[in-house]
Formats: sequence, C-alpha cells, structure tokens
Amino acid sequence: MNKKPYKQFYHGKGITNKQFGQKPMKWFPWTYLDTYNAKTGKFRSRRKFGSDGWAYKDMDTADNHKPYDHVHDIRKGYRFDDRKPNKAEKKEFKKAKKKRRFL
Repeated sequence: MNKKPYKQFYHGKGITNKQFGQKPMKWFPWTYLDTYNAKTGKFRSRRKFGSDGWAYKDMDTADNHKPYDHVHDIRKGYRFDDRKPNKAEKKEFKKAKKKRRFL
C-alpha cells in the first residue's frame, strides 16, 4: 500500500485515520474507504471491501464525467461498467453525503 499523504482519503469502521494516495484494491476486511473533495469537503466516492479484504464495490457520485450517481462492481481486481444504484445503495449514498467532513 502506498503511504503518500493525501487529504481526500480515509477509511471508516473504527480503524484509525490513515491517508493514502490511491484507493487500493486490497484493504482491511469489512471496511470501506471514503473520498471527499479537498476544497468543498463533499462526499465523492466509497470503495467497499469484503471478508477476504478485496474490493467488491466502488460507489461514485455525479461528476463531470457522469451526471448521475453510479456503482462499479469489482471482481478479480477489475472494475466493471457502471450501473445505477439500487435502493439500499441510494440510501447509503444519502447517509454518506450527510456526514460532515471538516478539513
């Protein structure tokens, strides 16, 4: 894992805050990494990790590239084409966007 400091990345679920340059494909089991915009502090994306520590889902908010919230499924280290989020993922997006991130 790359240990270059970068303000936008941190991980959740009670693990101490560490900062990395890129979101890795392998991380601590049953955790997630959230990305926030450095200037505005708004939520940008979330990568979720499964029981084996490998990423299985990448959730991104609307940006210049895609004008809608979208989800990428990850299998064997590859991100598949985006799809629209289901009900549970929409609820998770809303909850993540409400969190306040002060830089």
